Amino acid sequence: MRRFFTEPDNIDLDNGTLTIIDDAAHISKVLRMECGDKIIVFDGTGYEYEAMLIKIEKEKSIANILGRSLSELEPEIKVTLFQGIPKSDKLEIIVQKAVELGVHDIVPVKTSRSVAKIADDKKGRQKIERLNKISKEAAKQCGRGLVPKVSMPVVFSAMADILKNYDLSIMFYEELGHDGKKNLKEILRANPEAESIAVLIGPEGGFSPSEAETIQNMNENTFCAGLGKRILRTETAGSTALSVIMYEKDEI
Repeated sequence: MRRFFTEPDNIDLDNGTLTIIDDAAHISKVLRMECGDKIIVFDGTGYEYEAMLIKIEKEKSIANILGRSLSELEPEIKVTLFQGIPKSDKLEIIVQKAVELGVHDIVPVKTSRSVAKIADDKKGRQKIERLNKISKEAAKQCGRGLVPKVSMPVVFSAMADILKNYDLSIMFYEELGHDGKKNLKEILRANPEAESIAVLIGPEGGFSPSEAETIQNMNENTFCAGLGKRILRTETAGSTALSVIMYEKDEI
């Protein structure tokens, strides 16, 4: 069955119906679906619905809800990607691939080596809105039940405070040298009970020594790690870390 997205506010459980707006034109004009066709709809909060189309228009489609269930496609582990803000449009690719790999949410971080900026103004909010749209499209494409949220950027010091809420925090820091880095697989296997993991990826140039020292000295649940013998680009590092984490902590 075809899979579509709708906002939670467009679901009327009392009357057993839901309304699809974002994909309405695709349903009517591209797919040329008909009333009576069955579809799957997810609301981005983890629930999905089996439904049957009863009204198809250019601007909206309405369907009867046949069943509601929690998505079985979400990983059990909740991973937040704290991504140092990169240059150009790299953040768009990072968001897309992180969503495909199962990230729970994404927080852009202003670090000392971040060249690009996302200001807390109209232009900055529009950029974050675009990133959330990319997240939604990626979630739809790969069959997820949750749409990961891309937050407004935080400064590094604020991120350090947020990390206290996670069972495990892992900063990927290449300047320790190969011998000084913790092994990611060993960290994960030594913390089997961790249900929430923060992944920290620097921008181009990585984290500064003082930022790395701050994380290393936080608590026993915070580590600096590497991703092998080679230095990865910022747009590659997050996806690589997520892949390893999902392999170790989720059923792949």
